[in-house]
Amino acid sequence: MEKTFSVSELNNAVKYYLKNLHPDGVWVKGEILGFKADKRYASFLLCEKEEGTNNVLSQVQVMCWGNDFWDITRDLRAVDRTLSLKDGLCVQLKCQLDLWPKAGRFQLIAKEIEPSVTIGELHITRAKIYNELKDLGLHNKNKQLPIPLCPLRIALIASRGSAGFNDFVSEIKSSKYAFGIDFYHAAVQGEMVEKEVVLAFDKIVKRKNDYDVVVIVRGGGAVTDLKWFDNQKIGRAIGECPIPVITGIGHEINLSVTDMVANINFKTPTAVAAFLVNAALQYEMAISQLIDGIYREAWELLGQGKMDLHEIIKDINSEGKFYIESGKRDVSELSENLTNSVSVFLKRAEENFKHYEEKLAIFDPVNTLRLGYSITRSTKGKIIKKIDDVAISERIAVELKDGLIYGEVVEKEVKHGC
Repeated sequence: MEKTFSVSELNNAVKYYLKNLHPDGVWVKGEILGFKADKRYASFLLCEKEEGTNNVLSQVQVMCWGNDFWDITRDLRAVDRTLSLKDGLCVQLKCQLDLWPKAGRFQLIAKEIEPSVTIGELHITRAKIYNELKDLGLHNKNKQLPIPLCPLRIALIASRGSAGFNDFVSEIKSSKYAFGIDFYHAAVQGEMVEKEVVLAFDKIVKRKNDYDVVVIVRGGGAVTDLKWFDNQKIGRAIGECPIPVITGIGHEINLSVTDMVANINFKTPTAVAAFLVNAALQYEMAISQLIDGIYREAWELLGQGKMDLHEIIKDINSEGKFYIESGKRDVSELSENLTNSVSVFLKRAEENFKHYEEKLAIFDPVNTLRLGYSITRSTKGKIIKKIDDVAISERIAVELKDGLIYGEVVEKEVKHGC
């Protein structure tokens, strides 16, 4: 009869089998997810994701106990003092295969780490994304945008209440310049970084005429924290942004893809703020120098003008007397000529007036009436010149030389050919 196992016997048997399958352990590579730790141990999932996405293809539980946990942490920090096990970190771990009998759960027991793989993965990913942006012509597109001489209107992308946010705003507000900051909240660490930063850029671009610069800041952190900004979609958003982008991601040594494609990058949020304040200061100094130059030029021109004016006055005084005397002679001669001309003009005007008066008398209606003619008017006083000016039964007045005759039109006869 075949042996029947209890659950604990079966699980212990599998545990024993796994332990002896690879007694020295196996190297496993993946991304950390769900990291938790205290003084005694650390636990997390080691995941394999579909390339270019966050889709998890496979995962396994990992435990790291006591001294092994501290040794791994020490080895990481020997490469970079900011490194530590955390979510999103790509690691290569030497693990023992294990089964937790009580839960029947397969798991790995982490014993060692290869830190160079973690660092190498970060650089490989960064280089890959940067080259993709370069192929699209977006790696230096934002760098070609000129930063305004006095960039006072700022669109700020940061995490609300974070150290980076507070450092930047505090530095800006302590200056004497009238900066205007519109804040766009976005996560600066974790899975939401891509979505929220890209969304912030979408909103900012719609108001592109309202801003001089876009600023992205976050506080200091580990080199692995930069991985969230080694992101193609964020890089594309910066490359396609019509406003200069300035970054202060908060790392002293390495640059993220976001830093590399930005117009200009700084190590800290405070350094970004100092750059903007200094730009405003330089603009103020340039304006002051320009104003001083205008004052100097004005005083020089005024002084030269005074000298020129004195010379002109001298010339006027010397030449004025000559022109006055000459003018007096010319006026006297002109007056005499004018008197003679006016006299001749008046005589001619008088003769012309008499001539026009004689002509006017000829056409005077009174004289016309004396010749036996009459003038016919309507009752409104309008002279009737043609037959259409009067209607049948309409009253008329006929003016003769010695009076008026009133009548009524009883009949009209048109003369043909008139």
